[in-house]
Amino acid sequence: MTYEIIKEKEIPEIDVLVAGFPAMGLIGGIASEQLINTLDLEQVASVKCDEFPPTAVIFDGIPRRPVRFFAGKGFLLVKSDMVIPAELSDGLAKAIIDWAAEQGVKEVIIFDAIPERDEEEEKKIWGVLSSYSATEKAKKLDLDLIKRGAITGISSSMLLYVREKELNAVGMLAEGSTSLPDPRAAARLLEKFAEYRGLDIDTESLVESAEELEKQYAKLVNQAKQAQDDMDTKSAAPPLYG
Repeated sequence: MTYEIIKEKEIPEIDVLVAGFPAMGLIGGIASEQLINTLDLEQVASVKCDEFPPTAVIFDGIPRRPVRFFAGKGFLLVKSDMVIPAELSDGLAKAIIDWAAEQGVKEVIIFDAIPERDEEEEKKIWGVLSSYSATEKAKKLDLDLIKRGAITGISSSMLLYVREKELNAVGMLAEGSTSLPDPRAAARLLEKFAEYRGLDIDTESLVESAEELEKQYAKLVNQAKQAQDDMDTKSAAPPLYG
């Protein structure tokens, strides 16, 4: 299995790779998309692999590969518009990290999520480090480190490979919804990242979209409940003839 990085434009000066892939609550993907739109990041490369599902993402009538690199504001961003199949995660992670290191990347930040622990408590951003040398980065990001647990998917593959490459990496895991897209959790991730990098990133629009999503979900739940109540009422009615 081979991965080819197709460079489309010159890469500006960068020092950090940010990775955000769609997984639980689509949080990493939402955060990545918001970075691209808010900071006007420019697409600079894409990933080609014959084993990818046959998928093209259409923008303004033009098809593009689903895994792409963007650059600007001193960092490189890799995102995907498809969920990465488990069997491709290790190979893709290596291809991404190797190519990013060739471009001058010294640090990797990975956006991802974990299930929320308690609906009543304030949601946290948790951290996973590639090595103890990344501890200072975690302190600057004000993350609560996960002492014991497990992560899966391409985020885990990237963290393990970055450790082998002896680069510093921090996984930023937002507590979020397991059943719905969670733009509110993505906003919390971006607020941490914006403070760390000294950037101005719009997160209000994500909170607004979260509120709208919650309203739509509540409406659907009410409709489903009403439909179930109607069915229960009909089934409980006595027959007309007996």
